[in-house]
Amino acid sequence: MPHRPRRSNLVLLLLAWLTLLAVAGALLITAELRRLEQAFQQTTDALAAGVRNKLYANEAVLSGLSAFLLAVEHDDRAATERYAATVAAAHPHIYQIEIARWVPSGEVDALVESLRRGGQRDFTLKDFATLTGRQAVVSPPRADTWPILFVYPDLPDTRPIQGLRLETVDHLAATLARARGNPQPLAAPVFRLYEGEAGYLLLQLVEHPANRDTAGAPNLFGNTMAAMLLIKSAALLPPEVVTSLAGPMGIQAVLVGSDGKEGLLLEHDMDPGQALDRWLLPVFERSEPVRSAAQKVIIRFSQQQRLQDVLSAETVAILGLLLAAALIAPWLLLRHYRALTRAGLEHEHSAYLATHDVLTGLPNRYLLGDRFSHAVHGWQRNGTRFAVLLIDLDHFKDINDEHGHQAGDEVLRAAAERMRAQLRSCDTVARYGGDEFVVLVTNVLDASDAYQVGEKLLAAVSRPVTTLAGDLPLSCSVGIAVCPEHGTDLDSLRRRADLAMYSAKQSGRHAVMLSGATAG
Repeated sequence: MPHRPRRSNLVLLLLAWLTLLAVAGALLITAELRRLEQAFQQTTDALAAGVRNKLYANEAVLSGLSAFLLAVEHDDRAATERYAATVAAAHPHIYQIEIARWVPSGEVDALVESLRRGGQRDFTLKDFATLTGRQAVVSPPRADTWPILFVYPDLPDTRPIQGLRLETVDHLAATLARARGNPQPLAAPVFRLYEGEAGYLLLQLVEHPANRDTAGAPNLFGNTMAAMLLIKSAALLPPEVVTSLAGPMGIQAVLVGSDGKEGLLLEHDMDPGQALDRWLLPVFERSEPVRSAAQKVIIRFSQQQRLQDVLSAETVAILGLLLAAALIAPWLLLRHYRALTRAGLEHEHSAYLATHDVLTGLPNRYLLGDRFSHAVHGWQRNGTRFAVLLIDLDHFKDINDEHGHQAGDEVLRAAAERMRAQLRSCDTVARYGGDEFVVLVTNVLDASDAYQVGEKLLAAVSRPVTTLAGDLPLSCSVGIAVCPEHGTDLDSLRRRADLAMYSAKQSGRHAVMLSGATAG
C-alpha cells in the first residue's frame, strides 16, 4: 500500500549523504595536503643537503689550502694564485680566498717595504675603522699584527681590504684569538661585507715548523698564517633557487659562530598567499640544523599552502564529481520523495472518496459497515451495547423542488455538521443516501440512553438553515434500534430503525421513535 514518506527520514538521509560527501572531500584535500607536505619535506631536504655539501666543501677547501701553504714556497705568490684559481673554479660558492700573516711589530716596516719593492707600490696597513668609517674599537696595544696579504680573486670592490689588519676588525678579533693554539677551523660571526651583503669567514691558522729558515728579509707569508674563506650568505641558498620553488617558501638561515652566537645569514620572506589561503590552509614549518666540524647553520623553512596548489586538475575533477553528486543525488531523492508523497496523497484521497460522502464529508455506508463490525466485536467481547439511529430530513424534497439542488446541498451539509457536533468521537454519523443519515452510537446503557441521543440530534437539526435562497426551516424524524434487543446485524437494526422512523413521520414528523414503541 502506498504511504507518505516521513520528512524526518528524508532529512536524515540527505544529511547522511552530504556528510559522506563532505568527509570524502575532506579526505581528498587531506591527501593533497599530505602530498604537498611530502613535496615540502623533499624540497627542504634537498636545500639542506645542498647547504651541507657546501659546508663540507668549505672545510675541505680550507684544509687543502692549509696543506698547500705548508708545502708552497713562502714567497711563491704565483703558485698560490694558481691554486686559488683552481679552487674557486671548482667551488663557485666561495666568494674569496684570503691569507693573512702574523707579523711581529718590529717587522712591520720591513714587510711593507718588501711588498712595495715586490710590485705592490701602494701597499699600506689599514685599520678597519679607518677603512669603513666606523667607530674604532678600543683595544690594548699589541706586539703583533695580522695584515691580509693575499686576496683571490682580486676584485675592484674588495681591493681596499689588502693590508687590512684582522685584529682591528671587531667581529674577527675574538675569532682570531680563539684560533691561536686551535688546529681546527673556526667560523667567524656573520658580518656585513665591505662591498655590501652578508657573509662570514671560515678561518684556520697555519704554522710552519719552528725550524723553518726565515733568515733575511720578511717573506710574503711568514711562518704563521691565517687561511680564510669568505662565504657570501647568498651563495649558500642562491635567490634564484629560492624564488624558483613552487609555492615560494620562507627561508631564514642563521650561522652559529664559534662563539655560540647566532647571526642572520639570509632571510627570504614567505609568500603569504591570499586571505582565503591563510584562512583555510596550513603553513608548513620546519627547522633543520645543518652542520660540519666547524660550521653550524640552522635553516628555518615555512610555506603557506595555496588553493591553487591544493586544487590540482585531478583534485578539481574529483571535487567536481563530488559536488555533482551532492547536487544530483538530493535532487533525485527529493523527486522520489515528492512522487511518493503524491502517491500517498492520491491513495489517501482515493481511500477517503471510497469511504466518505463527497458532499457532506461524512462516512458513507462502507465505512459505516466497518465501524459497525467493530461495535459488534465490542459487544461480543465485553457485552457493550450500541444503538443505530436512522434520521430522515422532513420535507427535504420540497426544498429541492422549490429552491433548487444548491439550496438542498447546503441544507444537507448543515444537517451533517450539526449532527457531527453533537456526537462523541467514538460515535459515527454516516450519510446513507439522499436525505437519510444513519448514526452508530456506541457504549449505550439501555434504550433510554439511546433515546436521549436521538432527542439531542433532533433538537440540533431542527433549526432554520441559512442558504443562498434565504433561511429555510428544517426538521427531521428519528428512528432508533438497539443491539441486541432489536438485532445484531446492521441490516436488521437498520430495518428496525427505519420502521421506527416511519412511525415518527406518520405521527406528524419532527419526532423520535424507539423501535417497538407505539407512536403517541
